[in-house]
Amino acid sequence: MHLNLPSTPAPGDPAGIRPRKPWLAGLLSFLVPGLGQAYNGRSRRGLILLGLGCAWQLLGIGAAETFNWWAVSLAGYVLFSCYAAWEALCAAKALHDYRPGPGNSLPVYLGLVVALATVSLLAGVAERQFFPIYTVAQTSMRPTLRTGDRLRCKALRPRDIIRRGQLVVFEYPGKQPLTLVKRVVGLPGEVVEVEDGLVYVNGDPIEEGYYASRSKDAQSLDMPPARLAPDEYYVLGDNRHASFDSRSYGPVNRTRMLATPLYVIWSVGSDGEWRGDRIGLPAR
Repeated sequence: MHLNLPSTPAPGDPAGIRPRKPWLAGLLSFLVPGLGQAYNGRSRRGLILLGLGCAWQLLGIGAAETFNWWAVSLAGYVLFSCYAAWEALCAAKALHDYRPGPGNSLPVYLGLVVALATVSLLAGVAERQFFPIYTVAQTSMRPTLRTGDRLRCKALRPRDIIRRGQLVVFEYPGKQPLTLVKRVVGLPGEVVEVEDGLVYVNGDPIEEGYYASRSKDAQSLDMPPARLAPDEYYVLGDNRHASFDSRSYGPVNRTRMLATPLYVIWSVGSDGEWRGDRIGLPAR
C-alpha cells in the first residue's frame, strides 16, 4: 500500500505536491483513530483522537460488569472509529495541493499503530484477568445455564464475600484439572444435608427460587448431615439429578473459587445452533 511517505519531490513533480487519498485517510482512521489525521498532516488532532481511543479502551473495561454497558461501550467505540474515519476522509478531499511534511513519515505512522496496539493488548489482558470468560460444557446447571453458553465472569478476590445462591466457577477439588460451575447452597460453619433432593441447612430447608430440578425418587441425591469448615462451601447443580457436585466430591475450599458468572455473551449448541435469545441473559 502506497502512503506517499517521502517528503522530497517525486520525479516529474518539482513542487512536491501529493494530494491525499480520501479513501485511504478514512480507512487508516477507522483502523487506528488518529492515523488518518496524521496522514493528512494534522498530527495534533491525530494525537487527540488516538488518546481518546486509548482511554476508551482502558476505561471500557469497567463496563464489562453489566451486559448493557459492555454492549454500549463496544458500540460507542465503533461509532467513534467511524467518526474519526469520516473526519479524515472529509479533510483529505480538500487537500489537493498538499505537500508532505516531517509528520508524514513511516516512524510516525508506526508509532501511532504501536501505541494503540499496546493499549489494546493491555486492555485485553486486564479484562481477561478481572472479567474472565468460561464456556459451559455440562448440563448440570439447566435451566439456568445451557451447554455452549459463553459466560463473562467476574474474578473473585480473597476479600470478596460469597453468598448462598451465588453461582461460582471453581477448580475441581480432585486430581483432574477440571473447571466447574455450580451454585453455593452451604456456607462455612453450617451443617448441610440433602434429603430427597432437598437441601437443609442447620436442620431447616432453604428456599431455592432458581427452579432447581429435583428427583425425589433418586436416593443417590441424598447426603447425610455434614458440618462445613470455616473455609468450605457446599455447591450443587440446579439440574439436581444430573449434577456432579459436592455430594460426590465434598465441599469446595475458598482458595479454589475462581470467579462468579455475570451474563451470557453468546451461546452455541452442540449441533452448532446459534442461540441469539440467550445473549445478555444474566447468570443467576
